[in-house]
Amino acid sequence: MFSFKPIKESQKESCCATTSESCSTESHDCCSPQPKGKAACPLCGKAAKGVLVKTLEHLLTDDTKAKLDTLEGFHYCKTPTCEAVYFRGNEVLKQDALTVTVGLKEGASPATVCYCFEWTKEKIKAEIEATGKTTALEDIKAEMENPGCSCEILNPSGQCCLGDVGKVVKELSK
Repeated sequence: MFSFKPIKESQKESCCATTSESCSTESHDCCSPQPKGKAACPLCGKAAKGVLVKTLEHLLTDDTKAKLDTLEGFHYCKTPTCEAVYFRGNEVLKQDALTVTVGLKEGASPATVCYCFEWTKEKIKAEIEATGKTTALEDIKAEMENPGCSCEILNPSGQCCLGDVGKVVKELSK
């Protein structure tokens, strides 16, 4: 079995550490709590989980961040066919508001499913076509042990990717 181990700060350039003193300044407060519960996306109506401020701090464009009064209270819409990536009430942020492509959205290229260790749907598909199987899940689990992962700041959902990677592997293995 594996255990979650965040990447050490020296391994990934990040302002978000495990101590609150390094990530709570006047200009940067990435340790605000995640919104509790789920909210319905204003575009597709599907339930969506809240997202951490530090996720948005790292993945939104500077222009987008400058237009927002706060990064608190946003939710992540994982519906592949929905244009919304993040929303707060009726305020919607789409793909162009992010510095990364949201791989689980329909038409995404590359379709990244693991942002920490650069696994894409395309890479998984190529491995399955070449060998009849993929080592994606095993590789990610091993990498989570050493050097660790940074899902909270690299993955647009702010969550661990293993569930999404597993779904992609199952889908592409059919």
